[in-house]
Amino acid sequence: MQRATRDLLYFETGPDNEPTLRVQPGETFEVETQINRGPWLDNHPDGKALRERLIGGNPSSGCIYVKGAEPGQVLTVHIGPIELDPMGFTNFGGNTGAMPSWLGSGIGPHHKVVEIKDGLIHWSDQLKLPIAPMIGFVGVAPARERLHNGWGGPWGGNFDVQEITTGAAVKLAVNVPGALLHIGDMHAIQGDGEICGAGGIEASGRVQVRCELSRKPANMFWPRIIDETHIMTVAMARPAEDAFRYALEAMVLWLERSYGFECGEAYLLLGQVLEARCTQFVNPTFTYVAKVARRHLPEAIIFDA
Repeated sequence: MQRATRDLLYFETGPDNEPTLRVQPGETFEVETQINRGPWLDNHPDGKALRERLIGGNPSSGCIYVKGAEPGQVLTVHIGPIELDPMGFTNFGGNTGAMPSWLGSGIGPHHKVVEIKDGLIHWSDQLKLPIAPMIGFVGVAPARERLHNGWGGPWGGNFDVQEITTGAAVKLAVNVPGALLHIGDMHAIQGDGEICGAGGIEASGRVQVRCELSRKPANMFWPRIIDETHIMTVAMARPAEDAFRYALEAMVLWLERSYGFECGEAYLLLGQVLEARCTQFVNPTFTYVAKVARRHLPEAIIFDA
């Protein structure tokens, strides 16, 4: 099995990133992710060298070229088993976009380095949290822009959506030949809002991935996610209200094209069954996910989901 390693890290996603791994559609490969820089470096024997290497946030493990990918297609990224390394951390610098400044200054900076063992995050002697591993960053290269890996947008990028985990399929519109897939920012768990800023329990580890190519639906403008129980649209914007509106719009268009609903009927249905929330409120763009349980939907009429 091929592996995307931590040997070369990208802290920005752009169309001129040199590929470090080339894969065929349908091929299963592994991505070895790099934990973000943080207080865990203080007691690490290679802490100084690692600080110099980790020059930005959310490093992606190289750049993955998917053979045959071209603009006008959708890259479906299937997330397979995730294996976490035995250490993680979370860090609050004293203020984030989720924290009123007067309260944040009263709390002050805090951090915690934790052991991850036997499926549990060892928060303290009294408290153990079951792991819920996820991949925070899954993005393809935008057509022209270069953005640091804190950003998310129509190309994917810094989702921080907990549903991007084993069994999920992330759908991204291809903008450049090869798609140039970037993956990183693994979390052992993350609460909605990602209110600490760094994170989640930031973690490293390995994830198995498989990619497929298909035709891009004419009305697909934002990433989509499918898992066993739900279809989802995701949008990233500021303010959070706009992210919600974009995700809602994307879901209406999906129901209309693929499931046979008229636009107004789709909107009325979402008024009854929509599940939506802001999964992170601290990055340059806030993330909203809109979900519909598949039990509420007929079989897709046009299989472009």
